Amino acid sequence: MTQVYLLNGTVAFWPQKHKLVSQVEEGKTLALSNPASRCLDLLIRHHGEVILRDIFFQQVWINNGAQVTNNTFYQNISLLRRAFKEFGLNEEWIVTVPKVGIKLESQLQIDTCEEEDEPVPPAAELARSIPTTAEVTKPPGLWGKVFAALVAVAVCAGVGFFTWRSTLDLRFQHYILLENLNGCHFFGNPDTVDYKKHQQFSRNFMQDCRTRPWVYLSAYNNFSRMSVLSCRNAFHLWGKNQCVMRYIFTSTKNDNA
Repeated sequence: MTQVYLLNGTVAFWPQKHKLVSQVEEGKTLALSNPASRCLDLLIRHHGEVILRDIFFQQVWINNGAQVTNNTFYQNISLLRRAFKEFGLNEEWIVTVPKVGIKLESQLQIDTCEEEDEPVPPAAELARSIPTTAEVTKPPGLWGKVFAALVAVAVCAGVGFFTWRSTLDLRFQHYILLENLNGCHFFGNPDTVDYKKHQQFSRNFMQDCRTRPWVYLSAYNNFSRMSVLSCRNAFHLWGKNQCVMRYIFTSTKNDNA
């Protein structure tokens, strides 16, 4: 069972799946970044109370091994306000208390319920449906062992492939659009302190944006390595992304790589 919050009777918030689902417009959903989802979850659990900024920093970022600045924090709060507005909720219910923190107004009605987990992903379902070696009528001798080994390899490969692809998709779908420049769309990883490295790279980007205009940048201030994923289309789990990954190395005084 998965805990779900119903906001004002019109929007369901799934904290474990980091998404909002409209209850009045069929098919309307919005994927939140992990930090924005954790911020909303914290606000709901302390509904009507002012939550100190330092508590957000600790519980949303630091406890999850990420860095945070004031700009990153308020950017995620702004994302939540835009999400509220998009789903017909009053964005002013998310209140900034200057130099103190954030609170979720008590006027917002919040109900808690539990929902059945979503169906098992196809690859896992496939793994479950393939007979185990104990269930297969094995041919005698060496061929039986070969057959069992092939079944095991096929199952592991299928599950591993699905997990790898899912991890990539979940990672890049939360990247933040930084700017559109010379026909390229530059995105940055959401768990960094700032985007100075990303912006410097995008302004010196020499690749022809007509071939691979979707560019996903991953960089941190204390690491010299930056990864650059350039795709023909916006990254999608099962889409024909046709991406090229490159690594760029820059000098830094605090290189922990």
